[in-house]
Amino acid sequence: MTAVPLAPIVLTNLNTPWEQVLHLGRPVRFRPRQLIAFSHDDENSGFYYVRKGRIRLSYVSVRGQEKVLFYVGKGTLFHDIPVLVESDYIFTCMEPTFAVYFRKKLISAVFAREYPEIMLNWVESTAHKSRNLFMQLCGSGLFDCFTNVCRALCSMVLHNNEQGRVIPQLTRQELAALLGIHRCSLHKSLARLYDEGIIGGYSRKELVVHDVERLQGYAQI
Repeated sequence: MTAVPLAPIVLTNLNTPWEQVLHLGRPVRFRPRQLIAFSHDDENSGFYYVRKGRIRLSYVSVRGQEKVLFYVGKGTLFHDIPVLVESDYIFTCMEPTFAVYFRKKLISAVFAREYPEIMLNWVESTAHKSRNLFMQLCGSGLFDCFTNVCRALCSMVLHNNEQGRVIPQLTRQELAALLGIHRCSLHKSLARLYDEGIIGGYSRKELVVHDVERLQGYAQI
């Protein structure tokens, strides 16, 4: 079976070309755990560019069950899909976040006419987000809990590596919610990897991996 490729869990720097139009937006600040509402009024609706911080995208069913889809970080747009297609997404600020707000009317009035390069970037970033959701769907259907935990850790090694140090950016509770598993199941998977000497520890600020090759083997990549 061909392995499903890995995608970043926290999407960062997908939309850096938008830096050139930040002066056309309005700076905003969000506090931790703040829900970011979306207005369906075309005159007031808009989207955001994250300059610093982290936003969680999730969906809540009519029964109140929440499914975490992915996270966006610095250099990335969010609320950009609901501004075009009405959606039931929920955006939650996970830490102090600084962003720039763009009104929807700027898309046709300014961006599409004067900045075609950022519109192309928008299409590309939307494709990345769709790919991320597709891989998450494939992972939940093809692999068991332990394998998906290993795949998430491998993704962090590939995409969250800063000068040789892996920084997950997610707490254990956040990672469990993203994978759709109980926190105890995540703890058991991490404990197994620790006991086998594959990892040396996991926290939001650091993942220590002693044996990347064996981790990749368990992740089926």
